[in-house]
Amino acid sequence: MENSQLNATTRIHDRTISWRRLGDLLKYWREYLCIAPFFILFAVFFAYPIGWSLVLSFQSWDGIGEPRWVGLENYQFLLTDPLTLKVVSNTFILLVVLVPLGLLLPLALGVILNQQFLRFRGTFRTILFIPVVTSLVVIGIVFRFIFAGEFGWLNSGLSVVGLGPFPWTTEAGWAYIPIIVLSIWGGLGYYTLIVLGGLQSLDTEIFEAARIDGANEVQIFFRITLPLMRPVMVFLLISTTMGVMRLFSEPYALYQGGRGPDDNALTPALQIYRTAFSAGKRYGDAAALGFLLSLVIIAVAIIQYRITRSSDN
Repeated sequence: MENSQLNATTRIHDRTISWRRLGDLLKYWREYLCIAPFFILFAVFFAYPIGWSLVLSFQSWDGIGEPRWVGLENYQFLLTDPLTLKVVSNTFILLVVLVPLGLLLPLALGVILNQQFLRFRGTFRTILFIPVVTSLVVIGIVFRFIFAGEFGWLNSGLSVVGLGPFPWTTEAGWAYIPIIVLSIWGGLGYYTLIVLGGLQSLDTEIFEAARIDGANEVQIFFRITLPLMRPVMVFLLISTTMGVMRLFSEPYALYQGGRGPDDNALTPALQIYRTAFSAGKRYGDAAALGFLLSLVIIAVAIIQYRITRSSDN
């Protein structure tokens, strides 16, 4: 008897809450109508494609006909595919090189451009930011001519001083260099601007007090500036790591969508593109590789954030 009364009371309470929520919707329908376009666009262009891609990652489909359900076969194939292992090794090499450079170069340039005595600072900042607003594909085509074979611009210049020619884009050991240089060229201005903004947001009174206490510029930089810049550097660390793992335009432009010598130009994003559109149109495998890449990026970002946050504590 008591249980039935309790269940009835619970149902009445739930029904009351439902009617109250419906009343709130009707009361504030104008406000909900104003924010509805965002949720509609989010559902149509973000949530639905992600859900459809997740389902597609468990199917085999070439873009024609009905998809065929294969379960985890796409994931099993990718984890044992030699090309996937090559993509992982390429990404690891690029991470080892580009992430430290993505931290040190913007920090150094930011410190230099933040100096009050430097003349034409605005001009230097503008020049440094030009690659960010320039099409990376166009820059990639120019870099293709720079790093071309024996008669490329760089080899032609080096031949004047008796060096080269170097096989920048034809031998496996050299294939990473054009990608690294183009990646740094394309992102250096943006990351330097982030560092410069962080430096200019620091309270100058702290530095003046340190100088009064007898600290030199080197001590101020390592004991005051760098600790205060830690949040900015953490942002750069996560951003550069994610950027390296999502490299696409650089190897695509340099090698005309190809895999480069010994597949050294293959990156995860380029491999997703080639799997979906160039390698037999395996959309299921491409979707599975995309989700694997997303999981790895999220895991790496969380690990980096937790490590840096624990070091702060």
